[in-house]
Amino acid sequence: MAIALDAAKAIYRQAVDPRASEGEGSAWWDEVADEVRDVVAARSLNEAAEVIQWWHHDWTAVSDTPRGAAKRIREAARAVRANG
Repeated sequence: MAIALDAAKAIYRQAVDPRASEGEGSAWWDEVADEVRDVVAARSLNEAAEVIQWWHHDWTAVSDTPRGAAKRIREAARAVRANG
């Protein structure tokens, strides 16, 4: 599935951090977009969670899990596709 950068930003903001801004820089957003695409393209929720497992420290800081975030990313991607 091809997800444009703007769509990836919208998905990330909806599912993970609504405060993420353009001030993060283009390189950061490119990396986030690649991971959003990988999460969406994963064959299962468990595989999607593995894509973002390395964020583990951030998840525990907000009482979240990679699986929970992966689920929200995949749901947000479906919503963006439905509205886009």
